[in-house]
Amino acid sequence: KYRNKQQMTEHNDPKLNSLSRRSILGGIGAVGIASAGAGLGTSAFFSDEESFEDNTLTAGTLDLSVQANIYEYQGAANEGGQAFGGVQNGQAPTVSQQLDDVKPGDYSCGSFCFSIIDNPGYIWAGGELTDNDENGQPEPEQAVDSTTGAGNGELADAIEVTLFYADPSFDPSEKDRPSESQFDNVLFEGTLRETLAYLGTGVPLDADPDAAGRQAFTGTPAESFDEDVCLAFAWEVPTSVGNEIQSDSVAFDLTFLAQQERHNDGSQVPFADTVLRTDPDPSGNYFLTASVNSDPVTVVRVDVDDSVYAGFPANPNSYQLEVNINVDNDAGGLGDSPSDDFRLGYAGPQADPSDVNGPNAGGYLRRRLSNGTFGDVSGSQISGFTAIESPDQRTYTFIIDWSAMAADADVPELPGVPSAIVINEVFATDGGGLFSSGTPSNQLIANPSGTLTI
Repeated sequence: KYRNKQQMTEHNDPKLNSLSRRSILGGIGAVGIASAGAGLGTSAFFSDEESFEDNTLTAGTLDLSVQANIYEYQGAANEGGQAFGGVQNGQAPTVSQQLDDVKPGDYSCGSFCFSIIDNPGYIWAGGELTDNDENGQPEPEQAVDSTTGAGNGELADAIEVTLFYADPSFDPSEKDRPSESQFDNVLFEGTLRETLAYLGTGVPLDADPDAAGRQAFTGTPAESFDEDVCLAFAWEVPTSVGNEIQSDSVAFDLTFLAQQERHNDGSQVPFADTVLRTDPDPSGNYFLTASVNSDPVTVVRVDVDDSVYAGFPANPNSYQLEVNINVDNDAGGLGDSPSDDFRLGYAGPQADPSDVNGPNAGGYLRRRLSNGTFGDVSGSQISGFTAIESPDQRTYTFIIDWSAMAADADVPELPGVPSAIVINEVFATDGGGLFSSGTPSNQLIANPSGTLTI
C-alpha cells in the first residue's frame, strides 16, 4: 500500500538535506540576535540616576602636648626660689630641670598638664634613671662613703619624691616644703630611684581620679591644658642627709605616651617588658595586673583593681600580696620543682610570714633553700630589695637589684646575678573574701611569664 510512496526524511529530501543540525542552530542564534537588536532599537525604559561622588577617608589626629610648670628652692643660691616651665610638643626647645650645687634642704615642686588635640586618649607616664654617679670623692665624703665610680652615687637614694594628681590651677611656687606638706591623690612616695623604677613599667594616668574606673583625657580642637588633672611631683633632699652625697649627680628621663581611646580599653602597659593578669571577671576587669621590666634591676609593679573585689584589703592586719620567681642560677635551674625559688611580697603585720616585720606591715623575701625549707628575711634588712605599698593600697612595687642581693649575706643561696627568670605566680589574699571559695583564676595570676632575660 505504501510501497510507491517515499518517506520524507533528512536523507531523501533535498531541502532538508541541505540544512545540517549545526546550520539550524546557527540560524536560530542569528535570528535571536537580530530580534534582540531590533528590540534595543525600537523601545526605551524609564530611568533615573543618583551618585555619591568625591568620597574621601581622612585619618584623624592625636597630638599630645605636655606643659611643665616647675619651682625650685635653693635658698639664697637661687634668690629664694625661682619658677620656670614650657610646653613640650616635639618641637625645640625642650624642657628640662638642670640644678647644680644641690644640698640637703633643697626642694622642688612641679606639674605636668596634658593637652590632646582632636581625639580623647589614655596617657601613661614613664621614667628611667640614666646616671647616678660619684664624680670623685672630696675628703668629707671619703670618711662616710667607700663607693666610687659611675653608677655608685647616693643621690638617687637620698632624694625623697612624692607623685600626686593636681588641678590645672595648681601653682608649684605656692607649695610648702614637701616634708612639711600634705598631699591629696597621692600615686607614689619613695626615693628618686624607687620612683623612676615605679614609672619604668609605665604608669596609667587617670584623667579624673574621683570617678569610677580609669578615665581617658579629653580631646580638644586646639591646644588646652585646663581640661583634666595634671601629674604633679615634689622632691626634697632631707636635711638628715649628710656628706655621702657630696659631688654626686643624677640624671633621668620622663616620658609621656598617649593612645586613642576609641576601640581601646586602656589596658596596655606600653613601657613594660611583659604584662601578666588574672583572668577577667564577668565585666572584663582584671583584679591583678603585674607589669614587669626584667633588667639587672628587675621591677614588678602589681596593680589591684578594687572594682573586681571591693574593699581590698578586708583585714588591714592579715593581707598579703606575693610574687613567686624562679631563677636559673641555682641547682635546679628554671625547670626545677617546686618553682618558687624566691617569694617576694608585702604583708600586713599578722600575715604570713608574720614574724619578719614585727608589728608593722612591710616587704619580705622568702628563699626556698636546697633542703626544701624557706629562709624568711625582712625586706628592710636586704640590700637591693625594696617593696613599696602605695598610700591607697592599690599598687605594690617590688624592686630587685640582683647584684646587690647576691652580695648580701642575709640572702641565702644566691650565688650571683641570674641570667634569666620566670615569674610563676602572683596572688593576693586579705583574711577576708579573697580565696573564700578556693583560688579562682580571677584572683590569682597562675600563667607563668615565660623566660625573661636579665
